[in-house]
Order: sequence, then C-alpha cells, then structure tokens
Amino acid sequence: MAERSAEEKTWEAVAERPVEAKAQAVTERSVEAKAQAVATEHSLEAKMRALEKLLASWGSVAVGYSGGVDSTFLAAACARVLPRSTVLMRLDTPFAGTPERASVARAVSDERAVANECATSDAHERAFGLPLITLSFDPFADANVVRNDRDRCYYCKRAGFAALVRAAQMRGLAVVADGSNADDADDYRPGMRALKELGVRSPLMETGWHKAEERALLRAWGIPVWSMPAGACLATRVPCGEPLTPQALAVARACEDYLHGLGLQQVRARLVQGCVQVEAAPDDLRALAAQGGCAHEADAAAGVALPAAVQTELERRAGRPVEAWARPYGKGNMNGS
Repeated sequence: MAERSAEEKTWEAVAERPVEAKAQAVTERSVEAKAQAVATEHSLEAKMRALEKLLASWGSVAVGYSGGVDSTFLAAACARVLPRSTVLMRLDTPFAGTPERASVARAVSDERAVANECATSDAHERAFGLPLITLSFDPFADANVVRNDRDRCYYCKRAGFAALVRAAQMRGLAVVADGSNADDADDYRPGMRALKELGVRSPLMETGWHKAEERALLRAWGIPVWSMPAGACLATRVPCGEPLTPQALAVARACEDYLHGLGLQQVRARLVQGCVQVEAAPDDLRALAAQGGCAHEADAAAGVALPAAVQTELERRAGRPVEAWARPYGKGNMNGS
C-alpha cells in the first residue's frame, strides 16, 4: 500500500476529532489560505512597483519580443509604464516555434481590431498599443551557430540581439531589454553571457519575477498568452554536436505542429540518431494514451506508447522513423549542459 502523503495524514487526524475540532481545523486552513493569498498579492504588488520603477528610470526601451509568456509580460508592463517610448522588436527567424509565431500574429490581429474600432490607421504593425518592428535574422548564416556545440545559444543570441541593439540605437532608444526571468538563473543558458556583453538588460530577472507570477498577472489583464506552455527555439531539438540544418528543423516543426493539432500542449520532437523521439508533458502523455485506447495504462512518469495512427502520421511528415514510445518532457534535455 502506498505511503500516505502528509496532507492525507493531516486530514485523517482531523477526521478522528470531535465535530468542533474539525470545524476549527477547517477554519484554520481557510484563514491560512486567505493569508497566503494576501501575502502573494502583496508580493506581486511590490515586484510590480520595482519593475515599474526600473522601467521608468530608463526613459525609453526596445523589448526583444518573441510572443512567449516572458516577453509578452514585459511588453505589457512597458505599455503601462512607457507607452510612448517603448518599441517591440522581433527577430523573424526559422528557429522560432509555431506557437510563438501564432502568438505574435494574434497580438497584431487584436491590435488591428482595436484600431478599426477606433477608426484609426497605422502603416506599422503594433501589439499591446506599442510599435512592433520585425527584423529578418538567419542563424544558418553563422557557422558558429550551425556547428551546434555547447555554446550555440551564445553565438545565436549574440548575433540576434546585436541586430536589435543596432536597430534600437538607430531609433535613439536608451535600453534594449529581454524577457529572461528569475527561473532562468537556475538553467544552463550561455545566451545570458551574450546579453551581458551587449549591455542588454533583463528587468524581470533583476526584479525577481518568476513565470508563474507573470502568468497570474497576464491572466488578470486578460491576455490569453498566460496559459501558453513554455517554448524553446527549434535548435534545441537537435543534439549538441550534430550540425543544424533547415531540413532538420523543418522536421521538428512539422511533427510538433501535428501534435499541437491533436490538442497537445507541451511537446517536443527531438531528432536523435536518425529517428524522431516524442516528449510530452504528463497531461499530454495521458491524452496520447487515451487516443490509443490505453488511458488506463498511462504512466506519465515512464511515458506511453504512441497510438499507431499517430506514429504513422508523424513518420509520413518526418520522412524518417519515429520511436513508438513517447517520453516524459524534460526541460533542457538537449541544451548541452
């Protein structure tokens, strides 16, 4: 018999008490939960004040915007603090995932809808009320990136943000900022070194923001990206040491787009030794098992068998074998750390 959790043991002890004691225990837990919620709210308010103070001190800023949760939160915060002196800058690159591209397109579309309702027109793209500039960036033109060693992210980030810095300087913007947050401090991210060398600031990291906190405020602000799963550039689908090619990234994109089309959220199509390995979050693994009629056999900790129809379609899109077993998703599985 599985060992009971601490919470289960607590409630078993409560169940043995008199009714009055049970009511008191429930009340105490309710009060504790409310106190924790108030403390969390106060903590977010303090962090927001710190972030707003930092942004305001810059006077103007260019935000590296990808469409993900972090850069969207930073963009929304800048729109509140520096609405007339913030410019969003996006790199149009084959390394960007489809969900991030769709997020950017949705933000632009929403902005156009607002502009139409207000009978205004603007020749430039906008998102969250801010100008959006898109710069073409081809990482495949950099041999250091294509080599795909442990420092690939450094070379890619250095080249990409150097272009943003140049564009910001041409427009007289004081600071270039990215969406790195406090969670990133614990991950292997050689790209952070490139940002430091270029003088790029990371205000969310500097003021202690975590992604869960960003999601909470994005949800409160009514910005749908709050529930978007964490993404990563498509280069992370190829093992370090194996050269990057447009064809390899196209395979990863095609497979992940198909899996997203099935309703899965957090998935990766890794390209390993000529095969595609599917990784998915626990809920997505259970969904895959259900599609194969084996929901009762789903083990999110060990992985699940891909339904035959799913495996066949993935192989058709990839043009290469696909492992029959979907593995649990692991953050940073191929970042070379």
